[in-house]
Amino acid sequence: MMISKALTGSMLLILGSLCASEGTRAQERAVAYVRVAPADIKWNPLPSMPKGAQIAVLHGQPGKPGLFTLRIKLPARFKLPVHSHPDERIRTIISGTYYSALGEKADPERLIAFPVGTFSHVPPQLWQFAETRDEEVIFEITGIGPTGIDYLHPADDPRRK
Repeated sequence: MMISKALTGSMLLILGSLCASEGTRAQERAVAYVRVAPADIKWNPLPSMPKGAQIAVLHGQPGKPGLFTLRIKLPARFKLPVHSHPDERIRTIISGTYYSALGEKADPERLIAFPVGTFSHVPPQLWQFAETRDEEVIFEITGIGPTGIDYLHPADDPRRK
């Protein structure tokens, strides 16, 4: 009977420690929890894209290693020259219709419409070009940083002007 009580006491101590440890982990996760309501979104100019593009970082730090989520807002009649990204990313169209195509030459005939709700997986280092037409477009990107944008033709990079 003594062994049973000692064993039971030890088991309770171990179980209590595990529960306390899990509670601490749950609190740590709660601190890292992120919620961004539409009214909380802060738009900023995006100097790495042509004039008029805006960015809102929802999660993470896109220029550093780790998970990030951001939104991009493009005005009507916006053209994005041939470019690629160093990272793999997921893109979802939130509003408007985005027109995009793959290739090293911007050819409007090849553009494909991406209406609201369109999901796309964009592999790294894939040359692409895009535009908006008669409406503003907002899309969300999630990926693992660091991220960036590279232009096929250096003269198209607004950071060089």
